[in-house]
Amino acid sequence: MAKAKPLIISTEQRSKLEAITRTRTLQAQVVSRARILLLKADGYSVDSIAEKVDLNRNSVLLCLKKFKAGGIENAIFDAPGRGRNAEITDEEKSWIISIACHKPVDLGYSAETWTYSKLTKHISDTAESAGYARLSTITKTSVKNILDAAEIKPFRIQYYCENRDPDFETKMHQVLLIYKQIELFFDENGELYIPAGEQDVHTVSYDEKPVLTLEADNMYLNTL
Repeated sequence: MAKAKPLIISTEQRSKLEAITRTRTLQAQVVSRARILLLKADGYSVDSIAEKVDLNRNSVLLCLKKFKAGGIENAIFDAPGRGRNAEITDEEKSWIISIACHKPVDLGYSAETWTYSKLTKHISDTAESAGYARLSTITKTSVKNILDAAEIKPFRIQYYCENRDPDFETKMHQVLLIYKQIELFFDENGELYIPAGEQDVHTVSYDEKPVLTLEADNMYLNTL
């Protein structure tokens, strides 16, 4: 008797399917379909699988057919309408986007930016506890498509100034105070005014900011 041909799945797909079989919050039929794929990957025949999961032969064949047509999500989750693939809801998409908008370091990782693989793994690992158990099987391609549609690139960070210095507020106060002191050397007409007996002051600002040199007689403004 010829041995049944096993279903070829990746290590990542096997991990996701095994995680689903251990999940208590998903519907029983979803867990059964995950078991079908795992059993077929282990080389069991369709009839043997049907007996083990207590389903008829046609249900097993349909699950395997849907997997070949569209992967894990297509195989184990019911589509919202006949003839349509299972869709990710707007609420689920919003949750994925919110994760992508956090830095990995804020969620306990060492990296500053996401890769699609690491982001997908984090979503898969935390989806159930966040109340989005169906996303525990989401693929990297699906995550990328969702973020592309929202014009979000998780591997890029765009910012003007980021506070990393513990003395930032004190230093910022000192800089703003200097600018305020310079402002006081002008009268209400915008003319330079230095009170008698006041010492010459030289103020230099750099790093894409104007350079200000304030003296007793003149003020020179140069833009870097």
